[in-house]
Amino acid sequence: MFPLVIAAQRNAAKMNNNLPQLQILQMKMTEARQSGNQLDAARYSQETVMFMKEKGVNPLKNMLVPLAQAPLFISFFMGLRGMSNVPVESMRTGGLFWFTDLTLPDQYYLLPLITSATLYLTIELGTDSARLGSTNMQTMRYVLRALPICILPFIINFPGAILCYWVSTNFISLGQVAFLRIPAVRQYFKIEPLVAHTADSLPVKPKGFVTGLKDSWTNMKITKELEDRQRVDEIKFQRAGRGPIQKTYKYDPTRPTSSTAAGKDPIVSAKNRD
Repeated sequence: MFPLVIAAQRNAAKMNNNLPQLQILQMKMTEARQSGNQLDAARYSQETVMFMKEKGVNPLKNMLVPLAQAPLFISFFMGLRGMSNVPVESMRTGGLFWFTDLTLPDQYYLLPLITSATLYLTIELGTDSARLGSTNMQTMRYVLRALPICILPFIINFPGAILCYWVSTNFISLGQVAFLRIPAVRQYFKIEPLVAHTADSLPVKPKGFVTGLKDSWTNMKITKELEDRQRVDEIKFQRAGRGPIQKTYKYDPTRPTSSTAAGKDPIVSAKNRD
């Protein structure tokens, strides 16, 4: 996993150092989308893609480590749970300190608490190094911060073997983060030094959780409305191409006019219209 961690750290450093330019493009794209200007929104989206390609930045690279760890974690989780349910006899006395029996939950609830605490530190240090700057990313950061607290009631009754493995993995991750913060180590692995951005130097100012959540919800609704509008326009365009020529009027046909009173036909065929 270490090569993937290095690749993710390099990408996170590049994203942090180019954050002001990325935020400017994201602001322009959001404003164009909110105003309904799809042409400008598409143009700024393309400019953002080209800028990230030029700087060698890809937000998906930050997901390499979690995606690679997920199948391994699930495999170990299912394997250890199955061994605890059998149970494997050696696991009854293979623990440490107060959790000698790895097939039973921790009666003092210390392992679940340590697991949640180390998971929180891992998420906090990981998202801090990634410098999540956009509104959606800030909202994701708040959600990730709440994750260790939300899972605590569910892991209280986990066997000690699973929590022991989970805690060990968290400590290894924390050690990697601390190791990769050493300047000499970053230079050896060709990880760019992080540029410190103040709140005043960034185009997008930090927002609270509620404000960020509202902005994300508003952007989602606007995007959905634009997609629905585009879908309706496409349907109308297809019907216009297949159907008969529709009659058009020079004025509102629902309102009486002098021409209708005189017996003139206000209907003008689309073929004869200038």
